Amino acid sequence: MKLYSYVVEHDTGRAPNPYFGVCTLCRCKYRSSPGKPKNVVELAKKGDWIVGTGGANRQKSAGHGKLVYAMRVDEKLTREKYYANPRFAKKRVEKGPQGDNEPPGDSFEACEQFALISRHFYYFGASAIDIPRKFRKLGLEKKGPGFRCDFSDVIGFVEWIEAHDKPGKHGEPCMKPVDRSKGSKRCKSSC
Repeated sequence: MKLYSYVVEHDTGRAPNPYFGVCTLCRCKYRSSPGKPKNVVELAKKGDWIVGTGGANRQKSAGHGKLVYAMRVDEKLTREKYYANPRFAKKRVEKGPQGDNEPPGDSFEACEQFALISRHFYYFGASAIDIPRKFRKLGLEKKGPGFRCDFSDVIGFVEWIEAHDKPGKHGEPCMKPVDRSKGSKRCKSSC
């Protein structure tokens, strides 16, 4: 079991997407083309944990030292399978601003980009909680671009988060969700 940590630079509820009882990470932290290095969404496996920490801009994110969300990867689907699966129809972008599920544009997006799915997640958004000092000292909080996956106390973190609250959505995004069905800009893969 690995833990991947990255900065949620702008928390709009799209990535991570905590709606409809399932947290998904799809159109953020992904590889945008075959020649690029693999990112969190490609590297994570079932049973791994993904953690998003607050970004510096308090207008867009929760701020440093805060945990925006944590999710255990329960399922990993190609974007093609994610879009086609009726379980995730409510998450389609054409259904409204709470969607992250958009049709893949080509065969690379369909078969080599993924959606990480969690039914066991803790999303805090604008109500982000403090990351305990011991976990910050161990490097849980990621600052700047990229991600880290060398966290040494995954079990300790899991025990802490599971004791903190029941799984689910515990807050709203830091920013108002953007209606992607109206042609808004996409998130960059490296954010």
